[in-house]
Amino acid sequence: MNEVRRAAAAALMGIVFTGCNAQSPAPSPGPGQNCATAATLSPRAATGDLRHRAYVASRDAANVTVIDLDAMEIVGSADDCGPGYHMVEMNADFTKAYASSPDKSHLDVLDARTLARIGRIEVGAEPSHMSLSRDGKLLAVVNEKDNAVSFIDPVRDVEIKRLPGFYYPHFVRFAPDGRYAYVANVGAYHVTRIDLSALAIDGHIALDGFDGPPHATEVTEEVGFADVQIDANGVLWAAHGESGRVLVYDTKARQKLPELTTGIRPWIVYAQHPFTGIDAHVVPSHGERNVKLLDLVPERAAEIVTGEPESYGVNYSPLAPDRAFVMNRIRQEIAVIDTRTKALVSTIPVGGNTETASTTADGRYIVAAVSSANRVVVIDAQTNAIVKTFDGVGSYPWTVTIPLGQNYCH
Repeated sequence: MNEVRRAAAAALMGIVFTGCNAQSPAPSPGPGQNCATAATLSPRAATGDLRHRAYVASRDAANVTVIDLDAMEIVGSADDCGPGYHMVEMNADFTKAYASSPDKSHLDVLDARTLARIGRIEVGAEPSHMSLSRDGKLLAVVNEKDNAVSFIDPVRDVEIKRLPGFYYPHFVRFAPDGRYAYVANVGAYHVTRIDLSALAIDGHIALDGFDGPPHATEVTEEVGFADVQIDANGVLWAAHGESGRVLVYDTKARQKLPELTTGIRPWIVYAQHPFTGIDAHVVPSHGERNVKLLDLVPERAAEIVTGEPESYGVNYSPLAPDRAFVMNRIRQEIAVIDTRTKALVSTIPVGGNTETASTTADGRYIVAAVSSANRVVVIDAQTNAIVKTFDGVGSYPWTVTIPLGQNYCH
């Protein structure tokens, strides 16, 4: 988390790629020197369907690379001065892209068609994860260092409220009812609930035996709740890294359900995606080199050994509803899990560290960032075959965002 970001910033501060097919970095101007935003576009950038694009944010350079998934080609690359981006989020009609950097105190706003920077929005310190409300009227940004959440009006592109009171907030998720949002505190034993009508904290859901504010207990390291994903039934799932427990909460009834246990250093329960017909709730367990399939009925839960100590992302597809695609960082592969037979059925070597991916809205492709190789691979979700490889993508491509797809960050 912070350690990774500091190391990355020290090693590669200010590296910028120019052009869609750049193969080597060029140093950006030093502090105090002039520096201009640059965007390189292909002819297709002006005409392609904005809904069929993948936006790849680079961790070690302020670069966003855009892939047209119909043509399977890079159509644009936008570079800005300074340190790298953490993720990209889109507005409701996909005409604007918001890019966050933990080393800045603002968001960059890009025109999705031209990739020109059309605005900057001042927020708090260390903005990282962003999420758009289900009605498209609010963009929530966690300011990790300030223990605050910024709420942005994505029409006027202004911060309308900065809400304090969190414990190293790590992600905001909006409930299906449109009334509440839930915030993962990676530095505590509780999840925070926000009343969206007032943009105010109105409750805390803590693990059994712990309290929320004002007497909340902080975890010894940054291993609390990394995310709070809400499934299609409105049930929130949040794995707590230090305790190895999973908080389960019905957002419709606003009622806590029995907790589950899931082993040593669980990461995120991947429960939130736009697809129907998928009931899997997969959580990587970093301390046990496996993934767990969770269920509200504990007897139906299972674990699948992958041999990977740092699995991060998990992707699903409606075209392969019995599979989960697990990003194995150290083994440099994507593990394919059969959620029906509860077995590891295949691995897809990708040639570098892979931690995050996005599934296209139709479920056809999984687009994965292969960070250490500056690569993006496109995988056919039905055949497990890599159908396209893009090399020279930014500098340590970190996250992938696809309109209406399954998007996440870590």
